[in-house]
Amino acid sequence: MKDEGKTLIAGASGALGTEIINLLTTEGKDIRALTRSDKGVSKLSKYTDDVWKGDAAKDQEGIRGITKNITTVISALGKSVSLFTPSQESFMESDFRANRNLLKDAVKNGVKRFIYVSIMGADSSKDFSIARAHKMFEKELKSSGIAYTIVRPAGFYSGLNDLAIMAKRKVIPLIGSGEAQTNSIHHKDLAKVVVSFLNDGPEIAEVGGPNIHTRREMAEMIKEIVGGEIIEIPEPMAKISASLGLPKIFSEGINDKLDYFTFITTNDMIGESNGKISFREYLGNLDLKKIT
Repeated sequence: MKDEGKTLIAGASGALGTEIINLLTTEGKDIRALTRSDKGVSKLSKYTDDVWKGDAAKDQEGIRGITKNITTVISALGKSVSLFTPSQESFMESDFRANRNLLKDAVKNGVKRFIYVSIMGADSSKDFSIARAHKMFEKELKSSGIAYTIVRPAGFYSGLNDLAIMAKRKVIPLIGSGEAQTNSIHHKDLAKVVVSFLNDGPEIAEVGGPNIHTRREMAEMIKEIVGGEIIEIPEPMAKISASLGLPKIFSEGINDKLDYFTFITTNDMIGESNGKISFREYLGNLDLKKIT
């Protein structure tokens, strides 16, 4: 049997990273994990005793050698795009610099393969700092000399928790016509796709879930299961909807996130169909008590 070597999962304590580690552990793979927090270390310790704690963006020395004896790197590093998640870090720090530092170490230590979870729209001509950071790292990875697969999800179901939060607050914003389509994917199904590329895969994989819905259809499902009223917002007004009180319920510094949210919800985001978990099933299993 071929020795597949050891795999490093960066961003391992996040929703996607944890599912990836769970799958690899179940398959008996040898893994190393990177997380930034003590809570993450505690969470990951049940999967492996090879857990590194470090901030890949700010502490290059702290992660020096993290890819030694690693065959494949899987990076799920990145800043949350949630409108409700405050963060002092920029997308350039969390999505570009962190991954670039990891890549530098991987090149130095002769890593054979690098799987990077990017976002659909990273290659867009639109200039969003979110997409720009991913695009810049994709370019670095392509020129690194390491075999790679860049996974661009159409979107995570969990990324739509913002709409569930707003629905609990009685408002479900529908930007534009609502006719733009997407097939977002559950992070468990996405993890299976990522793991399937462990040894080989396409250079670019645009990945979606099992069902295509319009944004209006998804808003109607949220209304049915969570509650709230659908409020239609003309696209040019998406950032200045003061009459709805929307800016008051978001976190600080959300302008770029809101721009990007408007972009992805008014353009088709459809990837290759994968998985079995539907958006309706995801909403039905959502713990609304934890959605604030």
